Amino acid sequence: MRNGRTLKVRRVRVQRLQARWIESMWELYSNHYDNAERAIFERDLSDKQYVFLGFEDGTDEVRAFSTASIHSHAYRNRRIEVYFSGDTMVDPRYWGQQALNRSVVAALLRWRLRHPFRRLYWHLTCNGYRTFLKMANNFAEYWPHPERGLPEWQGGLIDSITRERFGVAWRPQEGVVRDHVRLKSHVAPFTSEVRAIPAVRFFLERNPGYASGDELSMVGRVNARFFLRIAAKLAAASIRRALGLAPAPRRPARSDRPTPAVASRSGGWPAAPYRGRVGLTHYREEK
Repeated sequence: MRNGRTLKVRRVRVQRLQARWIESMWELYSNHYDNAERAIFERDLSDKQYVFLGFEDGTDEVRAFSTASIHSHAYRNRRIEVYFSGDTMVDPRYWGQQALNRSVVAALLRWRLRHPFRRLYWHLTCNGYRTFLKMANNFAEYWPHPERGLPEWQGGLIDSITRERFGVAWRPQEGVVRDHVRLKSHVAPFTSEVRAIPAVRFFLERNPGYASGDELSMVGRVNARFFLRIAAKLAAASIRRALGLAPAPRRPARSDRPTPAVASRSGGWPAAPYRGRVGLTHYREEK
C-alpha cells in the first residue's frame, strides 16, 4: 500500500456494471497496453460473467479490477469446470494490497465447497513473464511446467479449452494465442536480471513472440493442494505481520524466483507485489 488507503472489493455481474465503472476500467487497461481498442475491450468484457471491482475505501472510485467467468467444458468424455481469468489491472498507488487476491481466492473456495467432486482448472493466457511466475509460485500443479513439461492429457486440455475460447487466434503448434495487444515497454521489462531467472527463460522459450502480443495459454489445477499452498504461505505472512517482523523473502516454485505482476491481460493474479492473508474481509458479492 503506497498511499495509506485500502481497497474494498465487490464482485459484480457484468450486466450490472455502471458506465462510469467501465470508463475507469478502460482507463486502467489502456494505460498499461499498446494497441488497445475500446470496442474490443468492451466485447471481451461482455463475454465475462463477473468483475471483481476494487474501490478506494470510502469512495465509489474504481482503482482495480479483474474479470472472470466459470463454465463447464467437455473434454474426453469428462466434464471439466474452467475458471477463466481475463483482464486484471491495479492502479499503481495500490500495488502491494491483497484485497483483490483475497476476493478471487475466497470466491473460488466457496465454489469448491459447493462442488467438492468437480474437477476445476484455472485457465489464463499470459503476455508477460510476471503472470507466468504468479502461476508458478501459487499453483502446486500447473502446465506447461519448466520441469514437468506438458503431459499429453494436460496439453490436450489446453488445446481444447483455448480453441473453444479463441478460435483461429489459437496456435496449437506454438501453444500461444496470437494477439496484437501488448504490454507497454515500462511494464514488466525483460532486464538481464529477469532473463537470468530459470522460469523466465522457460517462458521466453515457450512464448518467443511475446513482444508482438502473443500470449502463452496455461492451466492450473484448483484443488485442495492449491488452497493449502495459498493458506500456508499467507498464514505465515500474517504471523510475521502480527510479530512485527519484516516480510519473508519470496520462496520461488523450485528454481524460480517470482516477481509480481504489474498488469495481466488474461492473468490469474491481480497486478501488484503482494503477499497477504486469504480471507473474506473487504469483500462483498452482488448476485
